[in-house]
Amino acid sequence: MATKQELSEKWSSILESVKQKYGQITDGDLERVEGDVQKLASVIQQKTGQSKEQIEAFLGECCGTTNSLMGQVADYANDAGQSIREGYDLAADQARHGYQATVKSLSRHPLESAGVAMGVGLLLGIVVGISIGGQRERDLSWRERWSR
Repeated sequence: MATKQELSEKWSSILESVKQKYGQITDGDLERVEGDVQKLASVIQQKTGQSKEQIEAFLGECCGTTNSLMGQVADYANDAGQSIREGYDLAADQARHGYQATVKSLSRHPLESAGVAMGVGLLLGIVVGISIGGQRERDLSWRERWSR
């Protein structure tokens, strides 16, 4: 895979090869691509009607590489997939360690754990009850609230 530095070093030779192979491409066309290989491939495709694969193969030969632009994209996709897998594995390991720590803590202190769980449940029940009751209160008109 050619890096940007390699492409910039070989850019003039690439342009010469393009001029030799594709006579219908003008100097103005080459100036418009501004050093962008994808723009160059697009201009060549528009002017010559060749397939993208043929143009990528030719540009790969010019750069001294065998990887096409699609090959580079596939490499990037593989790298991204590997990074995602590593992130998933890390998250799974952390979740597993958290679960094991929780089980260990619950088994060491079962009564305290049950008390904390009951207290949290009671508080959540009160909060939900108040919010539901508050909603009903808002639905009442001022006369209905006054007559209570």
